[in-house]
Amino acid sequence: MSNESTYQPTLQQRVQWELEGLKRDMELDFAAVALADGNYRDIYWRFALGANSDRYKMITVRMGRGMAGKVLQGKHPHVVTAFPEEVQDEVLEYPIFLVESLRSGVGVSVDSMTDNRRKAYGVLLVGQRSRREFSSDDIERVQSCAGALGRLYDDDYAGCCSSVNPTDSGEPAHSPRQPSAAQLSVKSETITELSDNVLEWESSGQAVGPILRLLQVARSAGVTCELLDQRVTSLALERQEEIASILEVLVKMCTSSPPVDAQLVIGQEKTGNTCVELGSSLLYSLSQELFQPVMEQIRSLKCDFEIVMEKSKQTVRFIVPTRRLLDEMHWI
Repeated sequence: MSNESTYQPTLQQRVQWELEGLKRDMELDFAAVALADGNYRDIYWRFALGANSDRYKMITVRMGRGMAGKVLQGKHPHVVTAFPEEVQDEVLEYPIFLVESLRSGVGVSVDSMTDNRRKAYGVLLVGQRSRREFSSDDIERVQSCAGALGRLYDDDYAGCCSSVNPTDSGEPAHSPRQPSAAQLSVKSETITELSDNVLEWESSGQAVGPILRLLQVARSAGVTCELLDQRVTSLALERQEEIASILEVLVKMCTSSPPVDAQLVIGQEKTGNTCVELGSSLLYSLSQELFQPVMEQIRSLKCDFEIVMEKSKQTVRFIVPTRRLLDEMHWI
C-alpha cells in the first residue's frame, strides 16, 4: 500500500488550508486564529498568514479587551474599519493591529458545531493594511470559515477522545504551539465565568490600572508603546503598582532626555513570562544607579534585570515572572 493512501493531514495543515482559501477569496492582507487558554484565562494568537513577523506569538490578550477579547466575550462579530481612530482610548488593547500594522479588520468567534452550549475555541481575525469597508457578505464569508474551523476542532477533539490509551507513554500528538481541540474544549468552559469577572472588574471603576495608565502617559510623551502581554494588567493591584513604578523610571528617563525612536514593548517570552524592554537612543549613558529608587520593587518581583549598551542604541530589559505572580493570586 502506498504512503499516499494512508496520509492524513494534520490539524494545523487543515487550518492553514482554510485560511489560505479565505485570504485568497477575499484578497486579504492578513488572516489569523487565536485560541483561548484556560490555564490563565487568556487568549493567544497561534497561527497567522500574511504576518510581518513572528511577533504576534508574543501577544496575550485579556478577555473582554481588544479584538479577540471582545469577540469571545460578546460572541458576535467585531469590526474595526479605521484603526486607530475608532479606538483612540483603547489603542494599546489592540496589539495585533499594532504589530501587524492593520488598518481594518473583522473578528468572529470560532465555536464548536456539536456542543449545545456552543463553547468557543477561539477567534478568527481577517485584516487589511489599508482602510477597507467590510460588507455583510464579507462578514458572512468570514463566519463561514469560522464554522469550518469549528468543525475541524470538533473532529480533532473526537479523534483525541476515541484514541486515548491510558497506558500510552508516547509523545503527545500535538505541538505545544497548536493545542489540541481536546485541551481547548475543557479550557473554553471558563469563558463565561471570566467574562463575568471582567465585567465585575470594570464596574468597580478599576478598568484602567496603574500599568495601563503609565503606558498611556508614555504614549502621550512620544514613546511608542506596545502592550502585547496583557496578563500583567490582570495581576494583583500591589504587583501592578510595583511594575508601574519601574516603568515610570523608564518613562521619566525618556521624557527628561528626549530619545530617538524610543519604544517600550511588554510581550510574552518563550518561557511564558513577561519581557519588558525599552530601546532608545539617549543623550547620556544608562546605569544601574538610575534604578536604585525601584530596586526594592525589582527584588520583590524577582525580576531578571539587564542594561544592554550598543553603538547606536541602549536597551533596558527585565523579565517579570508573570506565571508565578498569577499563581500567587490564587493564595491571596
